[in-house]
Formats: sequence, structure tokens, C-alpha cells
Amino acid sequence: MRFVILVVAALPIVQNAIIDQNAGPEARKLYDKLTNIARDPKKILFGQESNTVWGAEGGVSPYSVGTPHDGNVKGWLYRADMVEHGIPDSLCDIQRLTGDYPAVNGIGYGEVDHNNKVLNDYIVRRSYERGELIVSAHHQHNPVTNGTAWIATDKGDTLHTVKRILPGGDFHEVYRRRLDSVAARMKGFKTSSGQTIPIVFRPFHELNGGWFWWGFKNKAQNTAQEIKELYRYTVKYLRDTKQVHNVLYAYSPDRFQDKADYLKLYPGDDYVDILGMDFYYHDGAESTDTFVSKVINVVELAEDRHKIPAVTEIGIFNNGIDKMPNFWSDHILEPLKKSTKGTRIAYLHAWANICLHACQKWTPYRGHPGADAFINNFYKDPVMLFAKDAHLYD
Repeated sequence: MRFVILVVAALPIVQNAIIDQNAGPEARKLYDKLTNIARDPKKILFGQESNTVWGAEGGVSPYSVGTPHDGNVKGWLYRADMVEHGIPDSLCDIQRLTGDYPAVNGIGYGEVDHNNKVLNDYIVRRSYERGELIVSAHHQHNPVTNGTAWIATDKGDTLHTVKRILPGGDFHEVYRRRLDSVAARMKGFKTSSGQTIPIVFRPFHELNGGWFWWGFKNKAQNTAQEIKELYRYTVKYLRDTKQVHNVLYAYSPDRFQDKADYLKLYPGDDYVDILGMDFYYHDGAESTDTFVSKVINVVELAEDRHKIPAVTEIGIFNNGIDKMPNFWSDHILEPLKKSTKGTRIAYLHAWANICLHACQKWTPYRGHPGADAFINNFYKDPVMLFAKDAHLYD
């Protein structure tokens, strides 16, 4: 008890302010919970994207079952038609491995069509019932060309995309109508009893990279000012015009050089609740020092601005966990614990294990070489919180 009192006394007492002054009680409560977790160096939520929609192990009908990998291991996909037929999302790699769900679940927010709506409405409700934080990026198609989010494969005219969808641009109405659909979806996230479910929305994630149409330094030639204006417009339209009041907004660039570089595309404190960072190791030889230093940058920037810091995506490329069974402890958790600021984040979020054809693996699963290490050195570490211990909605 004495240690806890000393730690709490050493922390600055600040009153964070959610950016939506008309936010509903559910969103405000979630904001306070995440703030408290972030300020507590002994707690980090662990999450995984679409953790009951995609998986690497245990695939069986009526799920879509993947081509066998690593012997006879079968991945799987949960579909909208399964929701419509009353079939529950019973598979989850992390739950099958540890007996516990991740504390954070990400939903795949692409185009707003019927199947996407059916699936995500269900997953949001189920995740909330399990006590998971729900986070959402938005891999929306290019409003100008209708190409995918990834600009390299877009054969249309992507030049000045962001400028063209801002107010005054020739495709602004297309983008505005798209936001109308997004707003309707967000307002529709409710429990079976009709209670509003709060979510974290991170529009234009990895905006400092060149791979998405909303990105920087690619063939769209979007300027820094235009990207910032698009972020601001999106928040203002959803929050103020459409009166969406169950959302926390996250800013989540990819790797950055320093604090100034991190803030290059930052829309401003009035538009952001969570300061995030997407970070992927390229290989196992890469030093953990870079990762930790960037996390500390984000923590310091967030605390200076009374925001919530988080690692909004984290992992290692090219199925690196196959060769590094203790990756999640050796390259993420233990390095963070060596710094007084490294663990002052709200959550760490892994991407989905996608194994229908080619296999993209970001976390271990039953039978994986890293399964035991993940359980013993990561899941069981008292710093890491999974769904059973998150208590986000108590």
C-alpha cells in the first residue's frame, strides 16, 4: 500500500477534458477509464483487431475455413450471413490460447454496405458485452476515384484527392454523404437494451505514410495543411453537425522521427482525445530502443496536452513471431517496463491474424511456437490487462 500511495502522489494530478463537450455519459466514463489506465504505470490494455472475425487456428464450418498452414492448422473468417443466421462469434485465437479475450477489439470499418453494417453492429455489441474497448480505423475507398484506400493500386486520378473532398472541392458532397453514413452507423452502436456503446475512432490513421490516399508525400500530393483540415472537418461534421456523441477521436501516425515530426500533421488539441502511434518492427535484429523512445515521445506529448497515449498498432512484419517465440515480451513489454514512462499508455493493439490463403500472423495461437511464451511472459504479467480484468464499463 505504501508503494502505491507514493506512486500516486508522484503523478501529476490533471483534469483531462474530452473534446466533445456534449459527449454522452458512456463516452465520458470510457474517457475517464482510459485516462486512469494510461496514467497508471502498472496497467496496459492488450487488444487485437477483429479478434473474433479473423483467426489463424481452429477453423471449422460454418466459418470460412482457410487453406491449411504450418501442418494442418486452419484459419477462419466469421461472416455477416452467420450473424443473420444466429451463429455466434465463438472463435478467437487469443481466447482459445489463454482462456481470456483481448481487452480491445478493432472493427473493420471499410465501405458502409449491408454486410459491413450487419457484421460490425453485432461485433460491437458482443465486444461491449465481453468488456472490450472497441476501436475503429476507416479504410474507406477514395471518394474521388472510388479506388481502395491503398493509393498504389488506384488507377484513377488521385492528384489532390484531399483538396478535392474538402469544402469547396468538386468531390466534397461525395465525402459529406459518406460521413452521413458513418454518423448513422456510429449512432446505431447500441446494446440489446438500447444503451449507446462508446467507441474510439481513428480516422486517417498512418497519415504520415504514403500508402493511403489521405497520406503525405505520395502521388496525391496532399499538403500538410490539407490533411489537417480534413481531420478537423471530419471531427466537426460528425461531432457538431451530425451530433455523434459516443466517440473518442485518436490521432495515430506511423513511425516518426521526433516530436516535431509527430506533430507535423496534428490537427490540434480540440480534435483529438487519444495520441496514438502505429509501430511495426521490420525484423528481429532491430533494436527495441527506437520503439521505446517513440512511445516515450507519445507519452510526453499526450501528458503535456492532457490527452490519452496509446500504441494503436504494434507487431513485427513477415510473420516474424514464427522465428521469435518471445517477441511480445522481449520486444514490447519488457523494454517498456524498463522505462518509467514506457508503460504509461492506455493500450497496445495487434493486427488481425488473417489466414484464409496466405497467412499474416501477428499474435501466437494454440500450437504456435510462441504460444507458451505468450501465456507465461505476456498474458500472465500483471501489467497486461485482458478482458476479464479490464473493468472498462463497471
